[in-house]
Amino acid sequence: MRGTKDVAVVVATDTDNLNRVAEVAVALGGHVQQGEALLDTPFSIAAALADGQQVAIETDFGRLDVVQGLDGVPTFDDLRSRAVEAEILGSTVWVCSREDLRAMKRAAGRTRDLADLEDLDAALD
Repeated sequence: MRGTKDVAVVVATDTDNLNRVAEVAVALGGHVQQGEALLDTPFSIAAALADGQQVAIETDFGRLDVVQGLDGVPTFDDLRSRAVEAEILGSTVWVCSREDLRAMKRAAGRTRDLADLEDLDAALD
């Protein structure tokens, strides 16, 4: 598989969690560009997340792409029920299942996503 320049996440959409995500984003130097507006406070980023659409948060460490609301992307609860634990850089995280990743790549349908599917198939053979 290829490395990417962002991290795509689906988050639980309860208000407390969206506020936590926004606070962490701001602590990491995060902001969201929406048209002419620059959202750079926890309140404004949480409000953008609450709309339930994709939100790209630029941080000092790279882009955090919150992808809820996109066609083909299961809900947080559905993804979490099938996710697997992984250790990344000393932290335990939950990663979507291979089946969910494949479904989301198919739904995106971009040339790069379809190539990723071929690479994933080749790696599994």
